[in-house]
Amino acid sequence: MPTKISIILLFLAFTNFVSGQNLTGKIVDSVTQEPIPFSRLSVIGFDLHTATDMDGRFVFKGLPSASIQLKISARDYETRLIRINPSKQKELTIALEKGHTVFEEVTVTASEGRLQREQITAVEYRSSKELFATGATTLGDAIVNLPGVQQSTIGAGISRPVIRGLSGARVVTYWNGLRIENQQWGQDHGMATSRLGLGGVEVVKGPASLLYGADALGGVIHYRDKSFVAPGTRRFYASTRFESNSMGTINEAGFQTNNGKWKFNIFANFINHKDFQLPAGNYMENSRFWATNLKLSVGYRKDNYIFKLSYHGSYSRLGIPGHTHDKNPTEEELTSTLPGRRAAIPAAQFLANNFLTMDHKLLFDRSDLLIQIGNTTNSLREFDHNFETPFTNLVLNNTTYNMRYNYYITENFNIKTGFQGMAKMNRNLEPTESFLIPDAQSFDNGVYAVLNYDLKKWRFQAGGRYDMRQLTSIAPDQDSAVISNISKTPIDQRYETVNYSAGFTRNGDYTTWRFNASSGFRAPNLAELTASGVHHGSFRYEQGDQNLVPEQALQFDMAFELHFDHFEFIVNPYFNMVDNFIYLKSTDSVVSNQVGEFKYFEFDQVDQAYLYGGEIGFHYHPHQLHRLHLESSYSLTIGERTNGAPINLMPQPNINSRIRFDIENDHKLSVDHIILEHQHFMKQDRVGAFEATTGAYNLINLSAQLHYGKKERWTFNIGARNLLNERYIAHLSPLKNLGEGIPQPGINVFLKVSYSLKMKNNKK
Repeated sequence: MPTKISIILLFLAFTNFVSGQNLTGKIVDSVTQEPIPFSRLSVIGFDLHTATDMDGRFVFKGLPSASIQLKISARDYETRLIRINPSKQKELTIALEKGHTVFEEVTVTASEGRLQREQITAVEYRSSKELFATGATTLGDAIVNLPGVQQSTIGAGISRPVIRGLSGARVVTYWNGLRIENQQWGQDHGMATSRLGLGGVEVVKGPASLLYGADALGGVIHYRDKSFVAPGTRRFYASTRFESNSMGTINEAGFQTNNGKWKFNIFANFINHKDFQLPAGNYMENSRFWATNLKLSVGYRKDNYIFKLSYHGSYSRLGIPGHTHDKNPTEEELTSTLPGRRAAIPAAQFLANNFLTMDHKLLFDRSDLLIQIGNTTNSLREFDHNFETPFTNLVLNNTTYNMRYNYYITENFNIKTGFQGMAKMNRNLEPTESFLIPDAQSFDNGVYAVLNYDLKKWRFQAGGRYDMRQLTSIAPDQDSAVISNISKTPIDQRYETVNYSAGFTRNGDYTTWRFNASSGFRAPNLAELTASGVHHGSFRYEQGDQNLVPEQALQFDMAFELHFDHFEFIVNPYFNMVDNFIYLKSTDSVVSNQVGEFKYFEFDQVDQAYLYGGEIGFHYHPHQLHRLHLESSYSLTIGERTNGAPINLMPQPNINSRIRFDIENDHKLSVDHIILEHQHFMKQDRVGAFEATTGAYNLINLSAQLHYGKKERWTFNIGARNLLNERYIAHLSPLKNLGEGIPQPGINVFLKVSYSLKMKNNKK
């Protein structure tokens, strides 16, 4: 049905095209009215770009004859967003205000461009360049710098994001608008996306079911790839990176071209790491991994119609460090004096992911329509005893659709409506030694509407959504020789819910107030419903419960900001109530089988749980030192039941601070910036039953970036992470439960060399 609708709409679009519009104008200083040379203009959602000349003038060609959103930015000026219709306005003068501290980015939550301070929900955005400025190896390492975000990791190859204390199935991941499913229920199943070709990361903190559907109870992480290059240009780049800690390499190349109508991006990389080295000098056995990734994007635009096809394919082999069949392993038994690179057992994971998404966007005079169809396939094979028969052999296929219509009733009042859903199918393939979850399929459908109203300095938003999920499973064959660690009773459940969101923001000259109340829900997953046996990777016996009901959350989130020319301060408290909170309860029982003895855990839920805390941050930019930036943020999450008992696995309170010095010169060889970063993780002694406490620790990261050349540009990134080689154990790391606790990697010196060449197309 969505495909037929898409074809009809495309036909109507092509029969109603008008020629592209041209817009001319100038960018000036709001006070002096002097022109601002080399200002940048772009159209949100279109990958259209231009810049002003030395006199601050511009000619923007080929714009759609519809209502569009322009982003205007210039160095040392505040970013501005305006909505215009080029068919009705041919000449434009835009005034920008001085803003020495460029604090905020433009977020594109559900394809709605807003300055970050104008968002009513709690949204954080960081560009890829900023995320990896201090040499983070993986996306998990990089996003820890975002306030309220941490990770649960068992090595650089396996990392799961944690947003305000919630992770796994409670955090939804999107890539270019496509929802990703990759067996999030497993603690040894990391993020399925790659840093390859990444443009930026957007994090929505708290329940976000209104626009993103079921399961977004803790939040949403949206990975957005690089934009297409400007029309009439081509760009090629290649880079190589070396890391001392794991003797790891990351080799990457990319090519981008745009002839005006057709656009093309292709990126590829290969990653290879040995076992990582601990601060004491020994190596974490089986933390080795390699991966290869390919990203391809094709875009087409004709007047008011945009088409984009995106593909991401990856194949990786991940060691699972800390996996053992010993009851009480020691650090000496899990580490070695020499690092390894080849696959080893136990245990190894082989992953293949294929993501494909196709977008159609139509713009009309006062509205726009998005039709998006996508598919993700996740193939997971884990080996334990040998490399002949997988211990687990799963394939998860998910097909999604999304249709959204955005209509501006007036310039300040718009309504966004849509419906979306997915069809997910999970299968156990032969050969396999065990079933950890059953063969199953689920179908999601949801419909929503959101109203936005702007009134001078105020902006209001309210919306509602209805969702339905049908989940059915197939009971395993009673006569099968495969070890079944799941319930023999099939599932046939239907979950329905209504959610809402309402809030406002007020932007003054020096202050911003924001308040939002939003609800969300998460249906229990297959592991929570059907587990009945030893869980591979966690070394425990888990018992599910088919009587579990969906979790329902309600979060109150508010923020207050002060923003001046050289200083910005923000405080963002929140309170999240989760009804029917599902958790894994530890018991005193022990289960014995042919492998050994395992502690007995069972999935249970409490009537209500509370998660609350907040983030506080500042950014200071001394007027006398124009390129010096001092930043710091503090994050706290407390999780407890109604009786005050702590919830397990709450992140450590932490302070992230950064000193950055940008160096301006126009030499052929020059230093771009130097960054000193300090991450302080405080002691976590407010823990749940049978949970170990974690001590405080400090991490120091240092990096610098240099470049050589003009048109053909060489870039050098050099630095060190965990500069003081501190021995630390992260509270959310599963490795802390082995022996007396396995520490994270020691000092890691890195060097990255990149070459980039930008050219004009021969034919436009």
